[in-house]
Amino acid sequence: MNIFDKIPENFFSILVSKNKNIYIDSLFILREAFKQEMTISKENIIARLINNLEEEFYKEDFSEDDDANELKDNNISSKAYFLLRKLKWAGWIEFEFQRESFEEYVIIPDYSIKFINLLYSIVEEKQVEYNSYVFATYSSLKLASIEKGETYNAIITAYNNTIQLINELKSLYNSLGRFHRKMCNQNNINSIINEHFFEYKEYSDEMIFPRFTRDSVPRYKTPIRDMLNDILADEERLKNTIHIASKSTKYKTAEEAENDILSKIRTVLEIYENIDLTMNQIEQKNTDYIRASVHRIQYLLTNDKELKGKLVNVLKNSNNPEVVDEMEKQVGLLRQEYISKESIYVRNSNVKRKQGNLIPLKKEKEIDAKVFYEFAKSLENMYSNKKINEFMEKNFKNKPFINSQEIELNTTEDLILLILATIKGDKSGKSFYYIKDSNETINNNGYKIPNIKFIRRS
Repeated sequence: MNIFDKIPENFFSILVSKNKNIYIDSLFILREAFKQEMTISKENIIARLINNLEEEFYKEDFSEDDDANELKDNNISSKAYFLLRKLKWAGWIEFEFQRESFEEYVIIPDYSIKFINLLYSIVEEKQVEYNSYVFATYSSLKLASIEKGETYNAIITAYNNTIQLINELKSLYNSLGRFHRKMCNQNNINSIINEHFFEYKEYSDEMIFPRFTRDSVPRYKTPIRDMLNDILADEERLKNTIHIASKSTKYKTAEEAENDILSKIRTVLEIYENIDLTMNQIEQKNTDYIRASVHRIQYLLTNDKELKGKLVNVLKNSNNPEVVDEMEKQVGLLRQEYISKESIYVRNSNVKRKQGNLIPLKKEKEIDAKVFYEFAKSLENMYSNKKINEFMEKNFKNKPFINSQEIELNTTEDLILLILATIKGDKSGKSFYYIKDSNETINNNGYKIPNIKFIRRS
């Protein structure tokens, strides 16, 4: 879908205009006004703009604007009205008349509110309040373990919180990289110290520290996984949960509700199974930044006093014409080159290679069952539970059971998915089927595999 089917085509024009700063400031004034009042008149907004942007109105020049001909006078009031009309033209606001009144009121569309809040969140100094996604997930599942009827709501809550958690962890990792790059580009000690002990410390206290303390992932990870596995193992509870979900208009059939619930549970289990790696990466990134900050400060403190540091500063400013002129006056530099035998190109001579002795091929040992099993387990990280279940659903084709001969093995990846499906098809309840093994071996599209029976769970 095209985004401009939802918002006006001129929407972003004010953000790239010559007067973009005053337009953004006016949006923040609108935001503050609508936080305080339910509805606000056009004249009230004009008064707020004049009171808050008086100095900016004196400085800004709207003459280069495409609609500057609408600006009849160059006074503050005219500029305020022009600015408001410009916001309406771009689609950030709308005007409407109140019922039984000719007074105009300003309306902010829903899409504008989202963008204004996004812009404000970028420029505001205070960090966004931390959300306890892990504890909220644990609490909802804990309640559902007591009140079985709340299992469906708990699964939805756990899934939404877990997706938000993993997204924030990724954002946190990238933000640490931003701090690191910004610090490396700083050449002023005071700037680095100010950034580290104020901006970075505030970010760390709000976004990093809670994940290892009050909302600790290692603390709640195991109980969360245990409670989700309990849901999968309790067939009666799971059946009742699917029945409750199927009553929602969200699902067309009970089968669709069942697939969605099982998919959400397995997604949460998979995320918490691999979340330690993500947390370790964040902790390492944080350690790297702190170590680099200390080294950078030490370098700037000592190197500026040495000859090497002074030369570095000169070379950094070598693009400055004044610095170059002064260097030419003070330092006599000459370019010197020499020719050696390596400087002359010599064509490679072709030499006929002699036939060497043949190396006998070693007979490969047959792969035993243990090595094959360990190889299959190593592939689990490459293929998610969702992908394996989709592969098996495609082969079941709504049948109550199938055997290995009926599974389509067109590629090597199909064989890998079959191996993983066999491993996961135990009776633990993690998959929608279980297996019945046999000693018989069959040939399926050139692959020699056991004749296993896959049976759909009732």
